[in-house]
Amino acid sequence: MAFYSGFFNSKGLDRTYTAEDFTSYLSSIICNGILDTYGQNFKLTPANSGLGVVLGTGKAWINGHYFINDSRYVIDLTSYQDESLPRYVGIAIYLDTTESVRSVTLRLFPGTPAENPSLPSIPQDEDHVRLLMYAVRMNPGASRITESDWFDYREDSNVCGYCKCILGKCKVTELMSQMAQLVAEVQENNDTIADLTNKVEQLEADVEDIGDIVSVGQCGENIFYALYSNGKLLLKGTGDMYDYDSPLSPTGNDSPFFNNQDIKRVIVSDGITDIGVYAFRYCDELETASLPGTLTKISDFAFYPHPDDMATPTITHGLTEVTIPSSVTEIGYCAFAYNRLTTLTVPGTVTTIGQRVFAACANLTTVRYEAPVINEFMFVNCNHLENVTLARTVTEIKSHWINYCRSLTEITYEGSLADWAAVTKGSNWDAHEGSISTTNLTRINCLDGYMQYNTETGEWTEVHE
Repeated sequence: MAFYSGFFNSKGLDRTYTAEDFTSYLSSIICNGILDTYGQNFKLTPANSGLGVVLGTGKAWINGHYFINDSRYVIDLTSYQDESLPRYVGIAIYLDTTESVRSVTLRLFPGTPAENPSLPSIPQDEDHVRLLMYAVRMNPGASRITESDWFDYREDSNVCGYCKCILGKCKVTELMSQMAQLVAEVQENNDTIADLTNKVEQLEADVEDIGDIVSVGQCGENIFYALYSNGKLLLKGTGDMYDYDSPLSPTGNDSPFFNNQDIKRVIVSDGITDIGVYAFRYCDELETASLPGTLTKISDFAFYPHPDDMATPTITHGLTEVTIPSSVTEIGYCAFAYNRLTTLTVPGTVTTIGQRVFAACANLTTVRYEAPVINEFMFVNCNHLENVTLARTVTEIKSHWINYCRSLTEITYEGSLADWAAVTKGSNWDAHEGSISTTNLTRINCLDGYMQYNTETGEWTEVHE
């Protein structure tokens, strides 16, 4: 027969398939090798004593067949030690499809003892295929085996390698990581578009609002402003804005925009690098702020409106939307707290960030966070927050960052379970500390599985997929 097809439902046993049919199909889409999303990828470590090694958990695919080790396995190599000459012992996953065997097993292949020993020869033909993971050197007279005694071939696609995607170009976790990177690049492009849009808006403001200025002034050494009757506030110039005092300060050094309810929209021109301390304090009717690609710092309380009662279901003052440019490296304490924001992205360029930056933004539902550090009380009392994505670039999560975010049940993390384990976490990072939890977070979704929270034991457990 020259042509084959499948698979179809059987009617009256008119369609039958064997295990070989399925393995043939699987081998066409899954490359031979170790599956890097399962367990410890067969990591080898020395045994506690004697001439032994310990093989970690792992899963491998070989010609459409799978092989799994679900617990640490001790391999005793004592019998392979020669009295006078060294030799290598190969540790391999071995497929034997002959009718009398039909299995995938862990096999040891001893080489010939010699002054300069060679790697063992492992037979391969149409019925026998091997994945050579390690070659362990057995030295005469040795009492222990250390990591320096073996060669690791797991990365070598000529003899072992890792499972690759259907196109055969990358490991599974690398593919997912690249996808996350593409998403980040799209976001960066969106930031560029937002920056260009901001420049267009500045030009529109110049054209549309000339002749309708209600106030002008200076708010930086080289920065001047014009407020138009339609509520647009245009800042032009270069460098940093002035920093201003708290309204409670006896010096009375208030921002010219303090408590101004006529400001509806702020357009900060290209060239300005810093939004000053208390710059737009109590500008309750301010809805949008267009920020330039030259901006590097948003200071303490920069966009802080009159606080609403934390118990209220929604916030009624402050910004409804803002795009933080990827040029920003520092955001200060409470810079956007109590605003009406619904979605936001914190770019990875932000290396310094204060506490409570987005505290009590009760309308906030969706967050993408790329900066390396999430500071304390970052989203405290954001009680409508339900969609949180943390980029793999997040390396530290400090205490109490999601306290009283009761709508939050799960978080998406764009890294592996091992990456998540490496993230530094402060006390009560998950808002479950003590007898009363202040959030409903029970799951952290990772690329190769998820973390599951047990409400009875108060512990997080890895679940591999």
